[in-house]
Amino acid sequence: MSKLRNRIRDLGRTPSGFGFAALARSEAARHMLVVAEATDAASATAAIEVGADAIIVRGSAAALASIDTKGALVGLWLEDATGAEVTAAKDAGADFFLFDDGRAQASALTPTEIGRVLLLGPDQEMERLRSIAVIDLDAVVVTGEVGATTVRDQLALRRVASLTGAPLLVAANATPDTATLEAWRDAGAAAVLVASNADLRATVQAALAVPAPKRRDSSERGAMPLIGALRSNDHDHDDDEDDDL
Repeated sequence: MSKLRNRIRDLGRTPSGFGFAALARSEAARHMLVVAEATDAASATAAIEVGADAIIVRGSAAALASIDTKGALVGLWLEDATGAEVTAAKDAGADFFLFDDGRAQASALTPTEIGRVLLLGPDQEMERLRSIAVIDLDAVVVTGEVGATTVRDQLALRRVASLTGAPLLVAANATPDTATLEAWRDAGAAAVLVASNADLRATVQAALAVPAPKRRDSSERGAMPLIGALRSNDHDHDDDEDDDL
């Protein structure tokens, strides 16, 4: 099981301490992770010090050598990944990699013990989403519009999470507030992805303020299921039960 999957699984639990960034925060349970894009070692270090749970670096595995992660997760952006590049990323300390299934080679899914994050793109037809579900993924990246989230917006995100069977990593088009993050969380998002030029500090503070999902008493007359975040067992596998393609 990858470290990224473990962090997603542990959402909602009171942390016991996870690296420098976690120790710098309060011990309250987290309900949304913050992932930051980094262009170089300096921006990666700055993101970690601000409180990002994970960073994503664009470039080759060699770019990871000069980054002191201080316990934060680190991923490599490899849209057209090959098996050799993914293996090199893992050997360099990457916890996960991002890939485009239309560009990455099938061999990119061969290495084990490294998380897989799919860049979904605009093609979200039902058949495609269901086909993605056969890949053992840690998360799926979708684009999110910051602002008032409608019920239809929320259902569209939930549809992706449900059909792919993977938590969502929502790439925000602007700095999200707590209300936006909560709406995304309730649609199946486990993390928000912020660009290198975004207000990361404000995003971290907004994520820390996301409350626990509301629970409705099932005994209530006429109670309807709540659109909630993915349950931990929706995408949680024992180490010896993970099936890798």
